[in-house]
Amino acid sequence: MTTSRQTTTVLEANEPLENLKLVLTSPRRRSPDTLTGYLSAARQFLAWLGDKVPPTEMDLRRYFLKRREEGISDSTLRTTFAVLQKLYSANHWDWPLIKEDRPERSSETNTQAFTREEVSELIKNRELYSNGERFYLAIATIYAPRRIELARIKTRDIKGDTIRIDTAKRGEKRTHLIPDEIMPYIEAYRPRENNVRTLSFMFHRICAKGLGENKKGWGWHSFRYTMDTLLPGPLAKADKPLTLVGYFLRWSRHSTGAKFLGAPMGGVYARPEILSSDPFFVDREVFQVHPFLPLWVDGDKEAL
Repeated sequence: MTTSRQTTTVLEANEPLENLKLVLTSPRRRSPDTLTGYLSAARQFLAWLGDKVPPTEMDLRRYFLKRREEGISDSTLRTTFAVLQKLYSANHWDWPLIKEDRPERSSETNTQAFTREEVSELIKNRELYSNGERFYLAIATIYAPRRIELARIKTRDIKGDTIRIDTAKRGEKRTHLIPDEIMPYIEAYRPRENNVRTLSFMFHRICAKGLGENKKGWGWHSFRYTMDTLLPGPLAKADKPLTLVGYFLRWSRHSTGAKFLGAPMGGVYARPEILSSDPFFVDREVFQVHPFLPLWVDGDKEAL
């Protein structure tokens, strides 16, 4: 039987987390993944803290030391830093750390690109996958979205022969044309919004089935690196603007301009698609030279 005193203690323990949840959902609600991630990290800290609320500066520093000794990466510690700073703000606790205390971002990404042959093998072995696995692999090998963008795809984002990708990292949200080559795999599955971890587990299954292994450093973003590497060559050979790479992969206009034109504003003004009345001009141009689209044609596996 729960006593009144026990109930009060539980409520007091939950109050900091409830305050954070309120801040993250009102007046602008964060994405489900952001909300889940922030609340999970904050809950872990509060569980470690116990009844020492509000925490002291040394409590906070000891927690970061504990996490580092557990082998947590600097990248994850940077996220924890941001989460706890938001938790402190939501509860009007004085944040004792300064900008220089924030863990440094790794100078190198751990994500590795696939080779052309590895992506081809994954597509070749598509009969080994479930409908859902084929759906996400088709999307990944053709449009190369980020993991969070894959996780956001819902059935209502697919209308006729188009699919809308809710772009992350300030890129341009885009409705893409679905080519005939992958349409059977798109129509065979009804996607719903997923947790990013669900997509990660699916990725591991696809690699295990299609390649017989899952190398450290592979992830959904590996397709993005591969496309970024392989697309410029055939575009240049076909005398098409290299900026189509950035527009097709939904980069921000400034990022596209900086990489291909040497100036961020170049991506704002140099827009070849605006000269066409076809809303899918970029897709059609890229599909003509896409390195993996032909491999999805049934009966064309020998082309691999």
